[in-house]
Amino acid sequence: MNPKKHKEFKKKIADEIEVHDSAVDDLVSFYYARIRTALSNLEDTRVYVEGLGTFSIRKARLEKAIVKNKSYLGNLDKQTYKGYSKSINTKKKITKLEEVLKKIEDTYIKRREFKETGHESNKKNIQE
Repeated sequence: MNPKKHKEFKKKIADEIEVHDSAVDDLVSFYYARIRTALSNLEDTRVYVEGLGTFSIRKARLEKAIVKNKSYLGNLDKQTYKGYSKSINTKKKITKLEEVLKKIEDTYIKRREFKETGHESNKKNIQE
């Protein structure tokens, strides 16, 4: 399977739906920009992309990023304006990473509880 270049499939789509190439280009650019934003802003723990699958945040990498940013925060010189500005941005980033880690852990707990109790309640309903 050879990957297609974006120019090839944009032109074919534009011809199929009878619009200008630039309209299709804008739509595709907007779609992938939105996906990149969702992934980089950590809006959710999983992002589904049609035709490509689900992208999910890995807990181990997230924990590693938190440790790395906390280490970076400890090494900053907060007495200077530049260092103080970086420290505020890093604190915000750490907070966001910790929120996502909490979401992942909550999801894991819910799944484990469902595995332990959810199947039993379903079996009881079926037997009745």
